[in-house]
Amino acid sequence: MASPSSLYPQNVDLTNCDKEPIHKLNRIQLHGAIVSCDLNSLQIVQCSSNISEFLNKTIDEILNLSLESIIGNENFESLKKAIDQQKFAPLDLVVGNKHLLVIPHVHESHCILELEQREEGVDAFTYQQQLTDVITGLSNASDEKQMCDKAAELVKDFFGYDRVMIYQFDENWNGEVISEAREENLESWLGLHYPATDIPQQARKLFLQQGVRLISEITTESVHMVPEISPVTNDIVDLSKSELRAPSLIHIEYLQNMKVGGTLTAAIVYNHTLWGLIACHHYSPKFISYHQRLSCKFLTQVFSTQLGLRAFNTSLQKVNSSSVIRNLLIKQMSENWNITEGLTAFDTTMLNLTEASGAAVFIDGKLTSIGKTPDSEEILKLNNWLTEHKKEDDIYFTNSISSIYDQGYAFKEVASGVLQVAVSKGNNKLFWFKPEIKETVSWGGNPNKPAQISSDARLSPRKSFDKWSEEVSGKSAPWLDYEVAAAKALKESISEIIIQKYDEVMELNQKLEKAYNELESFSYSVSHDLRAPLRGIDGFAQIIKEDYFESLDDFGRNALETIIKSTEKMNLLIDDILHFSGLHQKEMRVGNVDMNSLVNQVIDLNQTAILFPNTKIEIDELPHATGDQSMIIQLLSNLINNALKYSQESPNAKIQIGSYVENGKNVYYISDNGIGIDMQYKDAIFGVFNRLVDDSQYSGSGIGLAIVKRVIEKHFGNVWVESKLGESTTFKFYFNLPE
Repeated sequence: MASPSSLYPQNVDLTNCDKEPIHKLNRIQLHGAIVSCDLNSLQIVQCSSNISEFLNKTIDEILNLSLESIIGNENFESLKKAIDQQKFAPLDLVVGNKHLLVIPHVHESHCILELEQREEGVDAFTYQQQLTDVITGLSNASDEKQMCDKAAELVKDFFGYDRVMIYQFDENWNGEVISEAREENLESWLGLHYPATDIPQQARKLFLQQGVRLISEITTESVHMVPEISPVTNDIVDLSKSELRAPSLIHIEYLQNMKVGGTLTAAIVYNHTLWGLIACHHYSPKFISYHQRLSCKFLTQVFSTQLGLRAFNTSLQKVNSSSVIRNLLIKQMSENWNITEGLTAFDTTMLNLTEASGAAVFIDGKLTSIGKTPDSEEILKLNNWLTEHKKEDDIYFTNSISSIYDQGYAFKEVASGVLQVAVSKGNNKLFWFKPEIKETVSWGGNPNKPAQISSDARLSPRKSFDKWSEEVSGKSAPWLDYEVAAAKALKESISEIIIQKYDEVMELNQKLEKAYNELESFSYSVSHDLRAPLRGIDGFAQIIKEDYFESLDDFGRNALETIIKSTEKMNLLIDDILHFSGLHQKEMRVGNVDMNSLVNQVIDLNQTAILFPNTKIEIDELPHATGDQSMIIQLLSNLINNALKYSQESPNAKIQIGSYVENGKNVYYISDNGIGIDMQYKDAIFGVFNRLVDDSQYSGSGIGLAIVKRVIEKHFGNVWVESKLGESTTFKFYFNLPE
């Protein structure tokens, strides 16, 4: 059997603490005890050395006993059922005059039971009122900062810690105290930064897994497991899920240097990532019962959800705004088929797409800049360097170009942040630049001297946490997700324009065919997978509306309604994307199609008589067609719905559906007397997401006509539009499949 010394590093200090197996310390905290069983037999194989204080039996009396003889038949049956269902709940156990709480979980080949003294319950009404106050307080916060401040105050009031901090991680896992609630006699730590080494990667992983972590007393004293090695696995027992798991000695030393007596830490998780922590400090030992820890976990989850909803709503507004700007840029580029002019020469430019202060276009060897940018020579040198070193990246961004590109120091004041997008094959690029932001960052102690040499020649945590400030330069504001997404979307639009402009379809056909198939599959998969989170967003929003709508202020109600409307719009968009993507993958079922019957089905299914009572519809006798009936229904539905939608404001709204024969083909047409289309966009309207109307006035996803074109292509036919702006529009099409 292996010895503990062969399984665990003996000399742990700051040089190797990020690799310390803190889930296998073989020690637990003083306020509880552990019994570990073989999962198959439920026979006790290990226990903590203090077990007699809880069960009134010696270690020798407990080891190798059946678990049933310790916890009783009723608890034993409940535990077996929980193991089968993988749903664990605490059990009550009375031993003598002791009322214990038994917290079970399963890990690897062990069933582990943790024993704590059961605390007296809180009055149910008071407890419920406290939870309601917390949820209401978070809901009423006007912005993210106020919500974090409120969360710190509420958690402090709820659990009574001396200091409660909201601690946010940056992209390098350094942390910052962004909100704080504390006793008046304590020095404020608000705004202090802490290096990533203070919370190493394995600790962050356990926070993400466990959710809430209690250290009731900051002491080097602990309780060992007996025997030290599990006979089931021949290894130190894994206490990853343990409530009682003892902290690392390095972490204890760190907290003792801070003069902290007890802590409670809860993970703030957003998008399955550790966004930050709610860190509670007490300057004397402090025990929080299991049920209170569950409450803390619940409150943190509520806080994380609220944080996510606000971030999603903000992101959605940014995405919607950038989509409108991108559509306008596409229109400007398409007017004269001039990409550079369309992006830089109008009132709305590519600068409006992000928070950048400068931008540049490098197309066909010509560089054009707008706003505050490096000079032309510097941009060209940067472009060459990025092309050489980042040639695999179609899009590259950094908020500190000087940290990787030595010549970036020369222009860091105007362009510490760089976002570059390759818009087509060759060396055509778009650039956005963000200026340097000089700031003073205050750290909790000097991060450049995080350790000291202890008396035993071991690197130990720093002892000073006094504010230490440094000037940070060479960095810009970070590039936000919506900015990067907007740049990617613009790149795709420009690529389409370049392909149309230079008629490269034949040359690129084979490569595009493969990429297109992959993109179709990806688009279908992503759109389908968006359903689940979208239902979650809508569900949470509906719950909040049903339960808390009246308690919200006007801004909160409007924001909630915006979220609900946005989910409805996104559902429509997903439906259309799925229809569009599905057309490529769908196998055709060709047959004789009764066009008159399909037209009438579409009109009836869309409740035309009810929704458009003032619109007159005239339908000629239509000849049968050869094709896939389900696809043709989609085609007719999109064209008829467009005709109804864009003519409904006309004084005498009228739609005509008919056909004629030309060159031996049956040409079908759908005509309306609505708002019309500017014929310079007669081809662009069949592209994905190309809309020429105000979204607020006319609903839609911008995919309908792309679906029409896809159906026609599948039938080897053609579709085109004839229109007079402000007067009328006629869509004509024919199918060309053999009968």
